[in-house]
Amino acid sequence: MAAANALLGVALREATQRKLQRFSELRGKPVAAGEFWDIVAITAADEKQELAYKQQLSEKLKKKELPLGVQYHVFVDPAGAKIGNGGSTLCALRCLEKLYGDKWNSFTILLIHSGGYSQRLPNASALGKIFTALPFAFSIFSTTPKCSGNTSCIIQSILDSGCSVATGSVVEYSRLGPNVSVGENCVVSGCSVITEAVLPADSFVCSLSLKMNGYLKYSTMAFGVQDNLKRNVKTLSDIKLLQFFGVCFLSCLNIWNLKVTEELFSGNKTCLSLWNARIFPACSSLSDSVTTSLKMLNAVRNKSPFSLNKYKLLSIEEMLIYKDVEDMITYREQIFLEITLN
Repeated sequence: MAAANALLGVALREATQRKLQRFSELRGKPVAAGEFWDIVAITAADEKQELAYKQQLSEKLKKKELPLGVQYHVFVDPAGAKIGNGGSTLCALRCLEKLYGDKWNSFTILLIHSGGYSQRLPNASALGKIFTALPFAFSIFSTTPKCSGNTSCIIQSILDSGCSVATGSVVEYSRLGPNVSVGENCVVSGCSVITEAVLPADSFVCSLSLKMNGYLKYSTMAFGVQDNLKRNVKTLSDIKLLQFFGVCFLSCLNIWNLKVTEELFSGNKTCLSLWNARIFPACSSLSDSVTTSLKMLNAVRNKSPFSLNKYKLLSIEEMLIYKDVEDMITYREQIFLEITLN
Protein backbone atom coordinates (compact mmCIF):
# COMPACT_ATOMS: atom_id res chain seq x y z
CA MET A 1 0.00 0.00 0.00
CA ALA A 2 2.80 2.41 0.91
CA ALA A 3 4.59 1.69 -2.37
CA ALA A 4 1.38 2.25 -4.33
CA ASN A 5 0.75 5.57 -2.56
CA ALA A 6 4.32 6.65 -3.27
CA LEU A 7 3.91 5.87 -6.97
CA LEU A 8 0.61 7.74 -7.03
CA GLY A 9 2.28 10.73 -5.40
CA VAL A 10 5.03 10.74 -8.02
CA ALA A 11 2.48 10.48 -10.82
CA LEU A 12 0.45 13.39 -9.42
CA ARG A 13 3.55 15.57 -9.06
CA GLU A 14 4.63 14.83 -12.61
CA ALA A 15 1.14 15.54 -13.96
CA THR A 16 1.01 18.83 -12.03
CA GLN A 17 4.43 19.84 -13.35
CA ARG A 18 3.30 19.14 -16.92
CA LYS A 19 0.19 21.27 -16.44
CA LEU A 20 2.18 24.11 -14.89
CA GLN A 21 4.67 23.97 -17.74
CA ARG A 22 1.86 24.05 -20.28
CA PHE A 23 0.22 27.00 -18.53
CA SER A 24 3.57 28.80 -18.37
CA GLU A 25 3.84 28.48 -22.15
CA LEU A 26 0.44 30.15 -22.57
CA ARG A 27 0.99 33.05 -20.17
CA GLY A 28 1.25 36.47 -21.78
CA LYS A 29 0.47 35.14 -25.27
CA PRO A 30 -2.70 35.21 -27.38
CA VAL A 31 -4.21 31.74 -27.31
CA ALA A 32 -5.59 29.95 -30.33
CA ALA A 33 -9.04 28.39 -30.38
CA GLY A 34 -9.09 25.24 -28.27
CA GLU A 35 -5.83 26.00 -26.44
CA PHE A 36 -7.53 27.46 -23.38
CA TRP A 37 -10.99 28.32 -22.14
CA ASP A 38 -12.87 30.98 -24.10
CA ILE A 39 -14.22 32.51 -20.89
CA VAL A 40 -12.96 32.41 -17.30
CA ALA A 41 -15.61 33.44 -14.78
CA ILE A 42 -14.89 33.95 -11.08
CA THR A 43 -17.61 34.37 -8.47
CA ALA A 44 -17.31 36.85 -5.59
CA ALA A 45 -19.22 37.07 -2.32
CA ASP A 46 -19.82 40.83 -2.37
CA GLU A 47 -18.96 44.04 -4.20
CA LYS A 48 -15.73 44.64 -2.28
CA GLN A 49 -14.50 41.16 -3.10
CA GLU A 50 -15.57 41.72 -6.70
CA LEU A 51 -13.46 44.90 -6.82
CA ALA A 52 -10.47 43.08 -5.31
CA TYR A 53 -10.70 40.32 -7.90
CA LYS A 54 -11.06 42.73 -10.82
CA GLN A 55 -8.06 44.76 -9.69
CA GLN A 56 -5.91 41.66 -9.34
CA LEU A 57 -7.01 40.32 -12.71
CA SER A 58 -6.11 43.66 -14.25
CA GLU A 59 -2.64 43.57 -12.66
CA LYS A 60 -2.02 40.02 -13.82
CA LEU A 61 -3.06 40.83 -17.38
CA LYS A 62 -0.84 43.93 -17.32
CA LYS A 63 2.12 41.79 -16.22
CA LYS A 64 1.20 39.15 -18.81
CA GLU A 65 0.78 36.49 -16.16
CA LEU A 66 -2.39 35.13 -17.78
CA PRO A 67 -3.22 33.87 -21.29
CA LEU A 68 -4.37 36.69 -23.57
CA GLY A 69 -7.41 36.78 -25.83
CA VAL A 70 -9.57 35.20 -23.12
CA GLN A 71 -12.62 36.92 -21.64
CA TYR A 72 -12.19 37.22 -17.86
CA HIS A 73 -15.24 38.08 -15.75
CA VAL A 74 -16.05 38.47 -12.06
CA PHE A 75 -19.67 37.89 -11.05
CA VAL A 76 -20.84 38.90 -7.59
CA ASP A 77 -23.40 36.82 -5.70
CA PRO A 78 -26.65 38.63 -4.86
CA ALA A 79 -26.80 40.37 -1.49
CA GLY A 80 -28.50 38.63 1.40
CA ALA A 81 -28.40 35.03 2.53
CA LYS A 82 -25.68 32.75 1.20
CA ILE A 83 -26.81 30.88 -1.90
CA GLY A 84 -24.12 28.20 -2.09
CA ASN A 85 -22.24 27.00 -5.16
CA GLY A 86 -25.42 25.88 -6.88
CA GLY A 87 -27.11 29.25 -6.57
CA SER A 88 -23.88 31.03 -7.50
CA THR A 89 -23.60 28.88 -10.63
CA LEU A 90 -27.11 29.83 -11.73
CA CYS A 91 -26.37 33.53 -11.13
CA ALA A 92 -23.15 33.29 -13.15
CA LEU A 93 -24.97 31.58 -16.02
CA ARG A 94 -27.58 34.33 -16.01
CA CYS A 95 -24.81 36.96 -16.16
CA LEU A 96 -23.18 35.16 -19.09
CA GLU A 97 -26.50 35.02 -20.91
CA LYS A 98 -26.94 38.77 -20.43
CA LEU A 99 -23.46 39.42 -21.81
CA TYR A 100 -23.42 37.01 -24.73
CA GLY A 101 -27.03 36.13 -25.44
CA ASP A 102 -27.56 32.72 -27.02
CA LYS A 103 -23.89 32.52 -28.02
CA TRP A 104 -22.65 31.82 -24.49
CA ASN A 105 -23.52 28.11 -24.66
CA SER A 106 -21.11 27.67 -27.58
CA PHE A 107 -18.12 28.78 -25.48
CA THR A 108 -15.80 26.67 -23.37
CA ILE A 109 -16.17 28.22 -19.92
CA LEU A 110 -14.15 27.80 -16.74
CA LEU A 111 -16.29 28.77 -13.73
CA ILE A 112 -14.35 29.21 -10.48
CA HIS A 113 -16.30 29.54 -7.24
CA SER A 114 -14.33 31.89 -5.01
CA GLY A 115 -16.97 33.69 -2.99
CA GLY A 116 -15.98 32.57 0.50
CA TYR A 117 -14.18 34.56 3.21
CA SER A 118 -11.58 31.88 3.88
CA GLN A 119 -11.90 31.60 7.65
CA ARG A 120 -9.61 28.57 7.58
CA LEU A 121 -6.94 30.51 5.66
CA PRO A 122 -7.36 34.12 6.81
CA ASN A 123 -4.32 35.45 4.92
CA ALA A 124 -6.42 34.85 1.79
CA SER A 125 -9.55 36.52 3.20
CA ALA A 126 -8.84 40.05 2.00
CA LEU A 127 -7.77 39.41 -1.59
CA GLY A 128 -9.30 35.98 -2.14
CA LYS A 129 -8.26 32.32 -2.15
CA ILE A 130 -8.22 32.29 -5.94
CA PHE A 131 -5.22 34.66 -5.81
CA THR A 132 -3.40 32.88 -2.98
CA ALA A 133 0.36 32.75 -3.44
CA LEU A 134 1.91 29.39 -4.29
CA PRO A 135 5.59 28.58 -3.68
CA PHE A 136 6.69 29.39 -7.22
CA ALA A 137 7.44 33.07 -6.59
CA PHE A 138 10.74 34.54 -5.50
CA SER A 139 12.34 36.70 -2.85
CA ILE A 140 15.33 38.91 -2.33
CA PHE A 141 17.82 38.77 0.51
CA SER A 142 20.52 41.31 1.32
CA THR A 143 22.87 38.34 1.54
CA THR A 144 21.71 35.01 2.89
CA PRO A 145 19.05 34.82 5.62
CA LYS A 146 19.19 32.16 8.28
CA CYS A 147 16.60 29.70 7.04
CA SER A 148 16.32 26.15 8.34
CA GLY A 149 17.46 24.14 5.37
CA ASN A 150 14.95 24.04 2.54
CA THR A 151 11.93 23.54 4.75
CA SER A 152 10.81 27.15 5.12
CA CYS A 153 8.97 28.85 2.27
CA ILE A 154 9.64 32.47 1.33
CA ILE A 155 7.28 33.93 -1.28
CA GLN A 156 7.84 37.35 -2.87
CA SER A 157 9.34 38.86 0.27
CA ILE A 158 12.39 40.90 1.24
CA LEU A 159 14.39 39.50 4.14
CA ASP A 160 17.48 40.95 5.73
CA SER A 161 20.42 38.60 6.11
CA GLY A 162 20.21 39.00 9.88
CA CYS A 163 16.69 37.62 10.22
CA SER A 164 15.93 33.95 10.78
CA VAL A 165 13.04 31.81 9.58
CA ALA A 166 12.58 28.40 11.18
CA THR A 167 11.42 25.08 9.79
CA GLY A 168 7.91 24.82 8.38
CA SER A 169 7.23 28.56 8.24
CA VAL A 170 5.78 30.51 5.31
CA VAL A 171 6.58 34.18 4.70
CA GLU A 172 4.71 35.94 1.89
CA TYR A 173 4.57 39.55 0.69
CA SER A 174 6.54 40.75 3.71
CA ARG A 175 9.62 42.71 4.74
CA LEU A 176 11.62 41.38 7.67
CA GLY A 177 14.46 43.34 9.26
CA PRO A 178 17.79 42.13 10.65
CA ASN A 179 16.62 41.34 14.18
CA VAL A 180 13.48 39.38 13.35
CA SER A 181 13.16 35.75 14.37
CA VAL A 182 10.31 33.64 12.98
CA GLY A 183 9.64 30.44 14.91
CA GLU A 184 8.64 27.07 13.50
CA ASN A 185 5.37 26.51 11.61
CA CYS A 186 4.43 30.18 11.33
CA VAL A 187 2.52 32.03 8.62
CA VAL A 188 3.59 35.64 8.03
CA SER A 189 1.66 37.57 5.40
CA GLY A 190 1.70 41.20 4.26
CA CYS A 191 3.84 42.30 7.21
CA SER A 192 6.62 44.82 7.67
CA VAL A 193 8.81 44.20 10.71
CA ILE A 194 11.76 46.58 10.94
CA THR A 195 12.45 46.49 14.68
CA GLU A 196 13.61 43.57 16.79
CA ALA A 197 10.83 41.01 17.04
CA VAL A 198 10.25 37.37 17.89
CA LEU A 199 7.36 35.52 16.29
CA PRO A 200 6.71 32.48 18.49
CA ALA A 201 6.34 29.05 16.92
CA ASP A 202 2.90 28.26 15.49
CA SER A 203 1.99 31.93 15.04
CA PHE A 204 -0.26 33.31 12.34
CA VAL A 205 0.40 37.00 11.61
CA CYS A 206 -1.31 38.81 8.73
CA SER A 207 -1.56 42.57 8.09
CA LEU A 208 -4.28 44.41 6.18
CA SER A 209 -4.51 47.96 4.88
CA LEU A 210 -7.73 49.71 5.88
CA LYS A 211 -9.59 52.83 4.80
CA MET A 212 -11.39 54.26 7.83
CA ASN A 213 -13.19 57.61 7.64
CA GLY A 214 -11.05 58.51 4.66
CA TYR A 215 -7.77 57.74 6.43
CA LEU A 216 -5.33 54.92 5.70
CA LYS A 217 -4.88 52.62 8.69
CA TYR A 218 -3.38 49.19 9.28
CA SER A 219 -4.39 46.26 11.43
CA THR A 220 -2.64 42.96 11.99
CA MET A 221 -4.44 39.79 13.00
CA ALA A 222 -2.31 37.54 15.17
CA PHE A 223 -3.20 34.21 16.73
CA GLY A 224 -2.15 30.55 16.77
CA VAL A 225 -2.19 28.45 13.61
CA GLN A 226 -4.30 25.87 15.46
CA ASP A 227 -6.91 28.39 16.62
CA ASN A 228 -10.39 27.71 15.27
CA LEU A 229 -11.77 31.01 13.99
CA LYS A 230 -15.07 29.41 12.98
CA ARG A 231 -15.89 27.99 16.40
CA ASN A 232 -18.58 30.11 18.01
CA VAL A 233 -20.69 30.34 21.14
CA LYS A 234 -24.07 31.97 21.62
CA THR A 235 -23.65 33.83 24.89
CA LEU A 236 -21.01 35.95 26.60
CA SER A 237 -20.93 33.51 29.50
CA ASP A 238 -19.66 30.82 27.13
CA ILE A 239 -16.72 32.69 25.62
CA LYS A 240 -14.49 30.87 28.09
CA LEU A 241 -14.93 27.92 25.71
CA LEU A 242 -13.04 29.78 22.97
CA GLN A 243 -9.26 29.56 22.80
CA PHE A 244 -6.66 32.03 21.59
CA PHE A 245 -3.20 30.57 21.03
CA GLY A 246 -4.26 27.58 23.11
CA VAL A 247 -5.27 29.77 26.05
CA CYS A 248 -8.79 30.33 27.39
CA PHE A 249 -10.10 33.42 25.61
CA LEU A 250 -11.50 34.83 28.84
CA SER A 251 -8.01 34.71 30.37
CA CYS A 252 -6.65 36.53 27.31
CA LEU A 253 -9.19 39.31 27.75
CA ASN A 254 -8.03 39.76 31.34
CA ILE A 255 -4.41 40.00 30.16
CA TRP A 256 -5.44 42.67 27.63
CA ASN A 257 -7.59 44.51 30.20
CA LEU A 258 -10.72 44.16 28.05
CA LYS A 259 -14.21 43.87 29.50
CA VAL A 260 -16.63 41.14 28.46
CA THR A 261 -19.52 43.04 26.86
CA GLU A 262 -21.56 42.75 23.70
CA GLU A 263 -19.48 45.61 22.26
CA LEU A 264 -16.49 43.27 22.31
CA PHE A 265 -17.96 41.52 19.26
CA SER A 266 -19.03 42.79 15.86
CA GLY A 267 -21.89 41.47 13.76
CA ASN A 268 -24.18 38.74 15.01
CA LYS A 269 -24.33 38.92 18.82
CA THR A 270 -25.50 35.31 19.09
CA CYS A 271 -22.53 33.97 17.11
CA LEU A 272 -19.45 34.95 19.12
CA SER A 273 -16.06 33.82 17.85
CA LEU A 274 -12.45 34.87 17.29
CA TRP A 275 -13.59 35.95 13.83
CA ASN A 276 -15.79 38.75 15.14
CA ALA A 277 -13.96 39.55 18.40
CA ARG A 278 -12.76 43.17 18.49
CA ILE A 279 -9.22 42.55 19.73
CA PHE A 280 -6.88 43.77 16.97
CA PRO A 281 -5.57 47.37 17.13
CA ALA A 282 -5.86 49.77 14.19
CA CYS A 283 -2.60 51.72 13.79
CA SER A 284 -1.24 54.53 11.64
CA SER A 285 1.67 52.54 10.19
CA LEU A 286 2.11 48.99 9.00
CA SER A 287 5.16 48.33 11.18
CA ASP A 288 3.43 49.69 14.31
CA SER A 289 0.46 47.48 13.58
CA VAL A 290 2.60 44.34 13.43
CA THR A 291 4.60 45.30 16.51
CA THR A 292 1.48 45.98 18.59
CA SER A 293 -0.24 42.73 17.63
CA LEU A 294 2.93 40.77 18.40
CA LYS A 295 2.99 42.39 21.84
CA MET A 296 -0.56 41.23 22.55
CA LEU A 297 0.32 37.75 21.29
CA ASN A 298 3.46 37.49 23.41
CA ALA A 299 1.58 38.88 26.42
CA VAL A 300 -0.69 35.84 26.25
CA ARG A 301 2.25 33.46 25.88
CA ASN A 302 4.11 35.04 28.79
CA LYS A 303 0.97 35.68 30.87
CA SER A 304 2.03 39.31 31.29
CA PRO A 305 -0.41 42.27 31.16
CA PHE A 306 -0.66 44.33 27.97
CA SER A 307 -3.56 46.77 27.91
CA LEU A 308 -5.43 47.29 24.66
CA ASN A 309 -7.76 49.94 26.10
CA LYS A 310 -6.08 52.89 24.39
CA TYR A 311 -6.46 51.42 20.88
CA LYS A 312 -9.28 51.41 18.38
CA LEU A 313 -9.97 47.68 18.16
CA LEU A 314 -11.32 45.76 15.20
CA SER A 315 -12.47 42.23 14.50
CA ILE A 316 -11.31 40.29 11.45
CA GLU A 317 -14.87 40.64 10.20
CA GLU A 318 -14.53 44.44 10.38
CA MET A 319 -11.07 44.43 8.82
CA LEU A 320 -12.60 42.89 5.71
CA ILE A 321 -15.27 45.60 5.64
CA TYR A 322 -12.66 48.38 5.87
CA LYS A 323 -9.99 46.70 3.72
CA ASP A 324 -8.15 48.95 1.27
CA VAL A 325 -7.57 46.64 -1.67
CA GLU A 326 -5.69 49.22 -3.72
CA ASP A 327 -3.13 49.89 -0.98
CA MET A 328 -2.53 46.18 -0.37
CA ILE A 329 -1.97 45.56 -4.07
CA THR A 330 0.34 48.60 -4.24
CA TYR A 331 2.39 47.24 -1.32
CA ARG A 332 2.78 43.89 -3.06
CA GLU A 333 3.69 45.66 -6.29
CA GLN A 334 6.41 47.67 -4.52
CA ILE A 335 7.96 44.46 -3.23
CA PHE A 336 7.68 42.88 -6.68
CA LEU A 337 9.41 45.83 -8.35
CA GLU A 338 12.18 45.93 -5.77
CA ILE A 339 12.83 42.23 -6.29
CA THR A 340 12.82 42.43 -10.09
CA LEU A 341 15.10 45.50 -10.14
CA ASN A 342 17.67 43.61 -8.12
